[in-house]
Amino acid sequence: MPRFTARVAVIEALKAKGLYKETKKNEMCLGVCSRTNDVVEPMIKPQWFVNCNTMAKAGIDAVRSKRIEIIPQQYEQDWYRWLANIHDWCVSRQLWWGHRVPAWYVVLEDDQENILGSDNDRWVVARNESEANLEAHQKYPGKKFELHQDPDVLDTWFSSGLFPLTVLGWPDDTADVEAFYPGSVLETGHDILFFWVARMVMMGMQLGGDVPFQKVYLHPMIRDAHGRKMSKSLGNVIDPVDVINGIPLEGLLKRLEEGYLDPNELNIASDGKKKDFPDGIAECGTDALRFALVSYTSQSDKINLDIKRVVGYRQWCNKLWNAIRFAMGKLGNHYTPPATISVTTMPPICKWILSVLNKAIGKTVTSLEAYKSFDATSAIYSWWQYQLCDVFIEAIKPYFFNDSQELESARAASRDALRVCLDTGLRLLHPFMPYVTEELWQRLPQPKDSCRKDSIMVSEYPSLVKVVNLS
Repeated sequence: MPRFTARVAVIEALKAKGLYKETKKNEMCLGVCSRTNDVVEPMIKPQWFVNCNTMAKAGIDAVRSKRIEIIPQQYEQDWYRWLANIHDWCVSRQLWWGHRVPAWYVVLEDDQENILGSDNDRWVVARNESEANLEAHQKYPGKKFELHQDPDVLDTWFSSGLFPLTVLGWPDDTADVEAFYPGSVLETGHDILFFWVARMVMMGMQLGGDVPFQKVYLHPMIRDAHGRKMSKSLGNVIDPVDVINGIPLEGLLKRLEEGYLDPNELNIASDGKKKDFPDGIAECGTDALRFALVSYTSQSDKINLDIKRVVGYRQWCNKLWNAIRFAMGKLGNHYTPPATISVTTMPPICKWILSVLNKAIGKTVTSLEAYKSFDATSAIYSWWQYQLCDVFIEAIKPYFFNDSQELESARAASRDALRVCLDTGLRLLHPFMPYVTEELWQRLPQPKDSCRKDSIMVSEYPSLVKVVNLS
C-alpha cells in the first residue's frame, strides 16, 4: 500500500483487535524536500549487496605491510577502523544514470504469473545478456524463458572503484595493464578515503591481483577564511575563476541571485558576501592562487582560505618581475653567460647566494619527495624574497653604480651569479607558478653551447650539489 493508506489501515486493524489506544501529534523532525516540500521517507526495496569482509582484510594487510603508504600517516588509523568494522556493501541504486546492474531475472514460459524479482533463485549474473542467456539455459535446461535485466544501476563508488583498472583497458589483457598497473601515487581528498580509496584497493586486489597504487596522498579540504564548510546557502563558496580573474561585489551578488536559493537563504548568503568581500575579489591570477593553496597544506585536514593571502602572492609575482627587470638591465643586451663559472674567484656575496641557493634546492627536493609541499614552498619563497631580492640584489647594486675598471671583475662575477640564480630559481619555482616562471625564463639569456630547451617545463629540475667548495 502507499504509506499514507497503510497508516490508516494499520490504525483500523489495531482498532479491530482492540489494541488501539489513542493518536497524538508526533514532534519528531521529518526531512522535507527543498524543491517540492514533500516529506522525504525511505522506501523499502530489494537491493544487491557485496560481502566485503575478505577484501577489507586484504586492504588492511596491504597498509600494515607497507605495500600501500597513506600520507599523512595519521589517516592510517581511520583506514584500519573503517575496514575492520566494514558492513555488507549495498551496491544497487535506483537512479536514471550509471552502470546497469549486470543481473537478469529468469521468467519461465509456464510461470508467467511469477512476480518479477520475487524469487531470488531466478537471478543470473553475467557480463552481458549473451552470457546470461547461456547461464539461464544451464540452470533451466529444456525450458523456454525470458530474461529481464534489473533496472537498477551500480553505486557510483562501485563504478569509480574500478577506475585504476578500467582506464587501462581491463578486463582485457592489454599492454597498458601490464605496463602501468599498479600505479605509483593517488592524490585525493581525505574525506573519500573510505568511499573511493578503500573501494579501489579492495576491487583492485580482488580483480587486478595487486594493489592499485603504492602511495595515497590525501590533501586538505578548502573552507572559508572563518573555517566554515563552503555552502551555497551560506554564500561562502569561492569560485576559483573569480579569484583568478577578479569580480566586483555586484557580480558576486548576481551569482547568488542566479542560484535559485530560498529567499531566506539568499538574504543570509548576500549578507555574508557583503561582509567578507565588501570590495569584491581582486584579480589574483592562476599562479598566485596555485601557490597559495599549495603553501596552505600545513593545516592538517583543512585549509581556511583567506583571499588576502592570495592577493599577497599576486604582489609577490610583481617582485619576481622586478627582479628579472633588474637583472636584464644589469646583464645588458650583449651578455652571453659562460657554459661554466668559476666560483673561487667570485666575491663573497656571490659565493654566499649560490650556497644558500643550493640549500634551498636541497630543502625543496627533499620536501617534495616527502610530500611536504608547505616546506617546499616555504624554502623557495624564503630564498627568493629574503636572500635573493632583499640581500643579494641590494648588495651587488654598488658594483653597477659606475664603470670603474676596478670593479669589472666583481661586476662580471655578479652577472654570472645573478643569471645562475634566476635560471635555477625559476626552474625551482616552476611547478608551483608555471605561467609567470615560463614567461620570465624565456627572457633570460642562455649559453651559446647549451642545448636550450623550448620551455622551462621540459628543462631539468634543479638538483642538490652535494659538495661545493666556495673557498
